[in-house]
Amino acid sequence: MITAFVNGKEVQYEDDKYKSFQEFYDENKLSNKVLSSLSINGKEVPVSKLDEILTATFEGGERVEMIFEELIPFTLKLIENLMVYFDKFEKAIPVFARNIKTGDVNAVDGLRNLQEGLKAMEVMKTNLFALTGTQESDFSELEDDKMALQSALNEINVAISNKSWEELSQLLEYDLVEALSYYKDLFDISSNILKQKKS
Repeated sequence: MITAFVNGKEVQYEDDKYKSFQEFYDENKLSNKVLSSLSINGKEVPVSKLDEILTATFEGGERVEMIFEELIPFTLKLIENLMVYFDKFEKAIPVFARNIKTGDVNAVDGLRNLQEGLKAMEVMKTNLFALTGTQESDFSELEDDKMALQSALNEINVAISNKSWEELSQLLEYDLVEALSYYKDLFDISSNILKQKKS
């Protein structure tokens, strides 16, 4: 039997009921809510990896726990966590930048994580536009910050391509940290819009 716990409510299904996790998820998700936590057989699965497991099949005997939350409170909590992430990032970047300057292999590998993080910021931005009913042009006061971010990212990409580690180190420590204020300000404004929608 497949045992599902959806927001604490237990339901059991025959092992062969679903051809894929996609079918299971579609039938068990809660409408107008967002998946905030997923675990399979006691192992936490990052919600960001959901798309990767939708084609997976059941072997039988699985225990799936899913927690769904209201979209706006969940997003506000996510923004709050992102602000903490920004603070940690700003504190860690000087050491990371120094290691990059020496061409440290681990630091260079860490660039992939940085690029993934920046992609996630862009996805978050797009989602916030949809959720708040806004678009890029509504944030004209952030246009200069947006241009500074794009410029910094272009220069960083060139430095990575050229393996100019010293230049990259400077760009990361100064230009990127400063340019990330675009996301911080955008997320902060979006958070206030969502709080008004919620009240």
